[in-house]
Amino acid sequence: IRVPCTGRINPFYIVKALQTGADGVLVSGCHPGECHYTSGNLVARRKFATLKSFLNYIGVEGDRTIFTWVSASEGDRWAQVIKGATEKIKALGPANKLIKKIN
Repeated sequence: IRVPCTGRINPFYIVKALQTGADGVLVSGCHPGECHYTSGNLVARRKFATLKSFLNYIGVEGDRTIFTWVSASEGDRWAQVIKGATEKIKALGPANKLIKKIN
């Protein structure tokens, strides 16, 4: 999902993604000092640090959420980030802890 700035992402949307079956979520923002919205990426980093702590607290691996800095001009780095995130999340296995049972 594309958003204008990672600072605009509500962490509860990530919880909802995990709850509805995603095994992990990757969020990638501008490098520090390069945010078009001043400090949105730094705000996002704080939000996601808190989210990881919350997930660990409720028994979900915080490593299911991955936050990175990648600029639009870093295609090779982006490919490495995607590959690394995929491998990391696959190694954790399915995320069943938050899946909402619908009967």
